[in-house]
Amino acid sequence: MASVIVLLAACLPFVTLSYIVMCLASPWGRCTRCRPGGKNRTCRACEGTGKRPRLGWQLYFYARRLHRDGNH
Repeated sequence: MASVIVLLAACLPFVTLSYIVMCLASPWGRCTRCRPGGKNRTCRACEGTGKRPRLGWQLYFYARRLHRDGNH
């Protein structure tokens, strides 16, 4: 059991860095609320574009906004 925990702890930085690189390389992902085949004009989540910002990208902008507003 301890070896599994050590293995997970060793893999966590790699998975985290991989997701950060993916968010920087491609910040827009497919909208999950639209129908699977394409764009849905009535989708409020993506406003009919079929693309939404990834969660990591949204968190980055939230943290950046907090930092900017706290420094003024």
